[in-house]
Amino acid sequence: MSNTLTTPLSRKATLVSVTVSQWSARKLDKKVTKETNDRYHADADAGRFNKLLIGAEHLNEITKLVSKARSMHYAMTQPWADEGPRILPNALFAKFSDEFRVLQRDFDAAADRFAAVYPSLIEERKRALNGMFNEADYPAPSVIRSKFKLDKSVAPLTDATDFRAELDEDTVAEIREQLQATANNVLDGALKDTAERITKVVGHLSERLKALSEYKDNNGKPTNFYASTVENVRELADLLPAFNLTNDPKLDALIKRIQSELCVEDAEGLKDNPKAREAVKQSADDIVAAVAGIFG
Repeated sequence: MSNTLTTPLSRKATLVSVTVSQWSARKLDKKVTKETNDRYHADADAGRFNKLLIGAEHLNEITKLVSKARSMHYAMTQPWADEGPRILPNALFAKFSDEFRVLQRDFDAAADRFAAVYPSLIEERKRALNGMFNEADYPAPSVIRSKFKLDKSVAPLTDATDFRAELDEDTVAEIREQLQATANNVLDGALKDTAERITKVVGHLSERLKALSEYKDNNGKPTNFYASTVENVRELADLLPAFNLTNDPKLDALIKRIQSELCVEDAEGLKDNPKAREAVKQSADDIVAAVAGIFG
């Protein structure tokens, strides 16, 4: 009996995790917290006073890069478990790696710049905090750079190979059954995630197209419709083929409809052309309904 279980996931995807370390630059001031609660005769846990150790603007660049990395990670992957690694289709591996490499380079450069001016920022904040300043709240300048890290790790999806030497055939069969059940559950979850993405992005397009007729500028031209609404649909359409891990023909048909019916007009074209706007909205509504009918 073969002891290898190969699933569609293990052939078409890997697991990827993104790890972020970032100094929060915040510190609970127990003394000020107690004084404040006592002053208002409040319970000891009624409020907490957290000091901002460094002006927030000095960490904005790093924070934005972390947010971009997390958004990119979630956009290109699908859930594997509640937390931790996520499924990255092999078709998106190169794109993911290239974009993450740029973000990681920019993150490291921003962290280097922050570390270089960190001692002067402490002095600046010393004046701002005045009596609340406590030098012990701050990591040493020699270690502050190590507080910032953006990295990824990639692992193969398990095929459950080569355990026959230690286990009897009945145990092997049970393990295979459990692994198959797990694989099926993960695929179901990935499909549900894809359906939810389509419903959210395409549904939002429909809502904004409907609103176009209700909001017009002084020249009678529709307003409150942004290019990002259309771009989000196009980005989704680019990612969806890679997410069809089981080559589901129903999902494939929906993807082709999104590409051919929803991505043909830009935002200005939809503003200027009522007929095109109505046609795209009708297609969007039909696609959302189809998602609910097929995957609901």
